[in-house]
Amino acid sequence: MKKIKYALVFALVTLFACQKKELVFTEADKPLTGAWKIVKVIRNGEDITARFDFSAFRITFTDSSYTLTDPVPFVVARNGRWHFDDPQYPQALSLLPEGSATPVNPIFRYPVVKGKRSLLLTFSPGCTSNKYEYTLEPLPL
Repeated sequence: MKKIKYALVFALVTLFACQKKELVFTEADKPLTGAWKIVKVIRNGEDITARFDFSAFRITFTDSSYTLTDPVPFVVARNGRWHFDDPQYPQALSLLPEGSATPVNPIFRYPVVKGKRSLLLTFSPGCTSNKYEYTLEPLPL
């Protein structure tokens, strides 16, 4: 009788152990919407944040457009439209200034730092020997 019980327990364990349970995981879109401010500027590897006043600069993203306030030397100089290559796993950001037929595609990173989303844009404005990296943080809503 004991052997039958063990065999039955073994059969049940084997039967339930072999069932596959499919886990469904959906990555949330990475929102860019809202106003962002510059918190750090690196030029050619040197931190130049303290040399300039970036406090009035804002870039505000809506669902598909962006607006600039108090422009500074930035990857774009005019308001326009934007989009990610993939809203869930963005690897590229494209900015299309008003009146331009050619989008601007800065090197783009979108990390979470200390629990907050940051936006890092790397670009060369005109002169390819100068490389800028701007770190932006969202303004509180």
